[in-house]
Amino acid sequence: MNSRFRHQKGSALLVSLAVLTAITLGAMVAMQRSTVQIRMISNLQHQQEITNATLGTLNYLYDQMENNGALQNDILIKAESLYKASLADPATNTSFNPFTEFKASLTQPSFNSKSISTGGITASARNLPVPPGTSFYLKGKGGCGNGCSVMHAALNVSTVSTNGAISESQEIGVRRLIPGGTGQ
Repeated sequence: MNSRFRHQKGSALLVSLAVLTAITLGAMVAMQRSTVQIRMISNLQHQQEITNATLGTLNYLYDQMENNGALQNDILIKAESLYKASLADPATNTSFNPFTEFKASLTQPSFNSKSISTGGITASARNLPVPPGTSFYLKGKGGCGNGCSVMHAALNVSTVSTNGAISESQEIGVRRLIPGGTGQ
């Protein structure tokens, strides 16, 4: 045999094991990073589902009020009466769930999602107090004549994920002008 090969005594095996260990460690780090990225993307998707459900419910509620004048009137009158009751008794709750209160004419939309439980979406409506003297800017506006009564309300929709880790809340204000009102 050649004397050159006798003096190596397995150094090729040691070098190949070191290279194989380095490659294995690199592959494990890459797999861990991809797992973390998959979790991050999954969380972003869940958050987007929660946001879409919240905005979808709020848009649905607003559209129903816009297209159904009687429903709009009922919601705003209920909000105003609760507000007036709270002035006399501050312990009175000033908000209510329009989907529960007016379930005969208003159905709450449902969403098929693992992220949102059945009771995870709540809606509320409440009256917003009109600051003193705000009716004067409404004089001469289209349909107001000498002045309008104004009803201000806020519609709020909140959504919580099934595990409670993600929550979203959106609110819009609604103002209804009642021509020929007292201009309160």
